[in-house]
Amino acid sequence: MLTYLHDIRNKLTLIAGHTSILSKKYGEEDFLPIKTNLFRISELINDAYRHLKEEGEDLKSTYSPSEFIDQLYSMGESARGLFPVDIRNEIKDYRPREVYQIELNPKLIFQVIENAIDNSFKAKSTKIIIRLLDTGPSCILELVDNGVEKATTMSSPVEMSLIPHGIGKEIMMNNMKNIGGKVEWIRRLDNSGMVVRLYFPKKA
Repeated sequence: MLTYLHDIRNKLTLIAGHTSILSKKYGEEDFLPIKTNLFRISELINDAYRHLKEEGEDLKSTYSPSEFIDQLYSMGESARGLFPVDIRNEIKDYRPREVYQIELNPKLIFQVIENAIDNSFKAKSTKIIIRLLDTGPSCILELVDNGVEKATTMSSPVEMSLIPHGIGKEIMMNNMKNIGGKVEWIRRLDNSGMVVRLYFPKKA
């Protein structure tokens, strides 16, 4: 279902972009009904995302480090098949320093990963690296891209890359909060893209 929603959203973004260009050329008033309906379709997509989130909120499980790695690696491989971007899945390179457990809801976390990569793709990224880091109290799933362009949506131009906006940002923050974690976004030091970090608390 997520795949279909993203495909619909991508097509909607293209239609909205072309509509914006044509309305400037031929007159805003004639294209107002189209823009109104595009906005309504966007709202319906957001409602579908919320519904999927509510369905999966209670599907949390506890995983060992090796199971956690396998789950995230599988998500990275699934993402590679959804987007025409060079996604380098380096999760298997992670070596845990200690024995611990991670609470994970695969369905909600894949929504987070897919949202981040979708934004990166729209920002014309050509490469995304997915890797796991160990920082003491947390495991961090890090996604790094090279997308720096600004994309024009139906409202105002926003910087896309791995930074979501609107419902996308809400989904990512709430999904991580659901497992006691958090998400943060920072610009790469050389300004060549963005980094998103998902924090998964370790449990003894």
